[in-house]
Amino acid sequence: MTAVPRNIQHRWIILICLFFFLAINFADKAVIGLAAGPIMRELHLTHGQFGRIAASFFTLFSLSSLLVGLLANRIKTRWLLLAMALIWSLSQLPLLLVAAPTTLIVSRVLLGASEGPAYPVAVHALYKWFVDEKRALPTSLLTIGAAFGAGLIAPLVTWIIVAFGWRSAFLVLAGVGVAWSVVWLWLGHEGPLDALPHGAVGVPTTSSARIPLRTLLLSRTCFAGNLSGFSAYVLLTLSTIWLPSYLVRVAGYSLLQVGWIIVLPAFGQMVSAPLLGWWSQRLMRRGVSSRHARGTLGGAVVVISGVALALIPSLPHGPLLIAAVTLAFSLASFTFTTGVTLAGEIVPAAQRGGLLGINVCITTLAGLVTPAVMGQLIDVAGDPLNGYRAGMLAAGAFAVAGGVISAWLVDPAGDRRRFAAMAQAMAGGPAPTTPSSHADKSAAAQRGV
Repeated sequence: MTAVPRNIQHRWIILICLFFFLAINFADKAVIGLAAGPIMRELHLTHGQFGRIAASFFTLFSLSSLLVGLLANRIKTRWLLLAMALIWSLSQLPLLLVAAPTTLIVSRVLLGASEGPAYPVAVHALYKWFVDEKRALPTSLLTIGAAFGAGLIAPLVTWIIVAFGWRSAFLVLAGVGVAWSVVWLWLGHEGPLDALPHGAVGVPTTSSARIPLRTLLLSRTCFAGNLSGFSAYVLLTLSTIWLPSYLVRVAGYSLLQVGWIIVLPAFGQMVSAPLLGWWSQRLMRRGVSSRHARGTLGGAVVVISGVALALIPSLPHGPLLIAAVTLAFSLASFTFTTGVTLAGEIVPAAQRGGLLGINVCITTLAGLVTPAVMGQLIDVAGDPLNGYRAGMLAAGAFAVAGGVISAWLVDPAGDRRRFAAMAQAMAGGPAPTTPSSHADKSAAAQRGV
């Protein structure tokens, strides 16, 4: 195994910082869903209007993921993360002065623009501290930060909304973002691994040769990761924007009860993500190819979540409904872990930040469409139950199809061989001798990680 610098132990401090970075990021996303009822009543909004306001968050979200992801190839992630945290914190302050639909839209657009690149840049920063064969578990732990922010702090945010009004929740989250920025300025550093040959087998990560972007994006592995990620993001958006409203208006829970119910999917994600990450690494140690240990597993969790989502409208108030909600909105998020680890496995390090940004740009387009479509379905149906049923059935079916197709498509070993040959050809050298899939499995087992 490649030796790494002694200061690599600082990676766990970096992981903790990035964990809370994503926690704050997703809390900012989730607060509008928790405050949906009070906001709609105060501003006299229909479901369709609120859905469009919620979707405005994603107006620049995907584009900024792309642009900042490309910048991450050239600018230190330490400064990019700091700038994002400060911008998204300050963007929420106008709501304290003027509460109007226009102000809410402007605030959400700015928030989305600054939060869009958060996940890919955080992953890019993390991967400067962990070699490829040790990335599944820390990536899973990083992803738990999203669950912590979106779910586990929901009771606290809900209590703030009920006790002090919905504006107070935005103020508190803005303050927390500023506090994180101060800590990151003190503890945040770049990882030492970019200059080390830690890339996938056969891919010269330190070579000057660059794989064409179109080739990377249209590879089976990247395409599959984006498809499963898009499908999972449909579910994530529904849980963030419309699940609280569904539980109050259709299922009959109070807002305070909803705050505690939303903890369960977050807790499920916090338990399942590291377990699945550990299982994925264990499978690879035992010689299972990453196609199955990462790709098939990532597709399967999306399928299971899609089925659970489709069942929710037919379940009565009670334990079965809560169990389906927990399953639908917890498991699918693991595909974000497998998607980025598969991309990191096949993409040269010099191009990784940009590609991760593009991948997030593609997958998060689901957030631009899903809230508005669901809101329109509810208004057109007349009866909220019928509207929610149509939306959840459609989203569940889409997730099942996306998970199945992505599991069938993914092929990291084949993509590695193709990219290695292309890199060698561009460098003017002979075509590389790449290991067979059996040799890939043996090498993974011998690494013992």
